Amino acid sequence: HVPAVEEHYGVEKWSPEQPMVMPPGTRLGMLMHPAWLAAWSTNFDNDPVRRGRWVRERLLGGTVPDLPIGVAAMVPNDPHRTYRDRLTVTRAAECWKCHRRMDELGLPFEQFDHYGRFRTAEKVLDPAATARNVDAKGKPLGQVLRDAPVNAAGLIAHVGDPAVEGPVSGAVEFVTRLANSDRVRQVFVRHAFRYYLGRNESPGDAASLQAADKAYRDADGSMKALITALLTSAWSLYRRAAPK
Repeated sequence: HVPAVEEHYGVEKWSPEQPMVMPPGTRLGMLMHPAWLAAWSTNFDNDPVRRGRWVRERLLGGTVPDLPIGVAAMVPNDPHRTYRDRLTVTRAAECWKCHRRMDELGLPFEQFDHYGRFRTAEKVLDPAATARNVDAKGKPLGQVLRDAPVNAAGLIAHVGDPAVEGPVSGAVEFVTRLANSDRVRQVFVRHAFRYYLGRNESPGDAASLQAADKAYRDADGSMKALITALLTSAWSLYRRAAPK
């Protein structure tokens, strides 16, 4: 069975009324969209580490060091354990100093599989049932899976902003906390500045950034208002002669 696109969203068919209301508690914003979730997954599993790093760098304005040369970053392939349980390998002292900035930010998205489908349980191997799954001659008939309840708890930490930091119970609470954060909004405006002006900001850009942030807030989060403010700022319209 090849699932239709609708099944990824948990609905039987598209509603003619747009925007369509998703099943309660299953979708909220871009970070819970199947396209984003699938983009930051592997072919067979979720990837809380990459998802968490994306949030840390793109929304919280932090940085994470690159993987040291010579380190083999491997999550154990234990099919009888949930991915969250297998990821505890990163809690080793030499790993956790970097992974503490990523893992807890990506784990709330365990509420979705690597295709971006909402779930309440993860399929894992049942060793005992698999051992019993044999024919009359004792020939194995294949693996047997069981449902393991999903634990989507996470933590926002190492940000320096008490308004956004703290534990979260799942993806909805996590995304809501980010959406209501002044820091996240300002980091988003900063990334928009870099993209549309083609350079990093400097101290002299403070007024332009503040004006763009105000325009974005006053327009109730309008991307058009943000882009307009950026592209009509003095730093966008005028160039200064290079110093001799």
